[in-house]
Amino acid sequence: MGGHGAVCPIRGEANAIAVRIARAASGRDKVAICGYHGWHDWYLAANLSDGKNLAGHLLPGLEPNGVPQELRGSVFPFQYNALDQLERLIAEHDIGVIKMEVSRNRGPAEGFLESVRKLATEHGIVLIFDECTSGFRQTFGGLHKLYGVEPDMALFGKAMGNGYGITAVIGRREIMEAAQTTFISSTFWTERIGPTAALKTLDVMEREASWDTITATGLKIREGWTELATRHGLQIDLWGLPALSGFTIQSKNALAYKTLITQEMLGKGYLAGNSVYVSTEHTPARLAAFLEALDPVFGLIAECENGRDVTGLLKGPIAHAGFARLN
Repeated sequence: MGGHGAVCPIRGEANAIAVRIARAASGRDKVAICGYHGWHDWYLAANLSDGKNLAGHLLPGLEPNGVPQELRGSVFPFQYNALDQLERLIAEHDIGVIKMEVSRNRGPAEGFLESVRKLATEHGIVLIFDECTSGFRQTFGGLHKLYGVEPDMALFGKAMGNGYGITAVIGRREIMEAAQTTFISSTFWTERIGPTAALKTLDVMEREASWDTITATGLKIREGWTELATRHGLQIDLWGLPALSGFTIQSKNALAYKTLITQEMLGKGYLAGNSVYVSTEHTPARLAAFLEALDPVFGLIAECENGRDVTGLLKGPIAHAGFARLN
């Protein structure tokens, strides 16, 4: 069950379930999407009309081979915070579902989420917030609670079960009842390990307010990265939720530096790159040791920015952005 990285059967299945129910509830097939929502045909169909449609949604380089051509024109992407793009899609197509992440690398512009909610309500569109990544990271529940915008449906993922294979698809009763008019099933329909783990995890989360801890820790890690960058004369861009923080070095060699960080930190006993999924086990002592180990790696990067050949330091190929075919 479950999985880590780009392809997660449980997350993909939950997204497919949510779209099935939302389409049934709205009576319309076309979906406007913003963000990453799994690997199933309904989502990858966005690349049938333009192979670069999903490039702005964390997934450059995906080929829709095996996806029925009949799904062309059923899924339309819009960029985060680009309300005008969503308005245009609604005006030009019979959109029945809006499916989006509440936030990922950047937060919402003022009024953006509220405007999306208003558009959905005015046009009878089912609004789905995919919180498989953001859920329980900054609030006890969905990130949408932080912004005070209620979707019609929401999805939650592995954080709910502390890593165990579990997702949840929830929504307003009048929307969810559309599931009775279609067919939804699963190989693991009666599996109980994930739900049991989730119930206990939610209990511990609520008792310890884990979202506050990991948010504070993530902000401390950001401070540490910024201090290291300043010390070594590097410029970095910070992104992501506090508990899912990342940084990018402002350089044409950014991917090479990302690769170098992973390589050098592995040699020091850390599985680390330019991002981190914070947990409550990332204590101040562990954080201090991590930043101490990272300090000389930033020093190497500074040397490369001043003329040293970074490829001469790498023991393997440079990491690529997005997806690439394996030869």
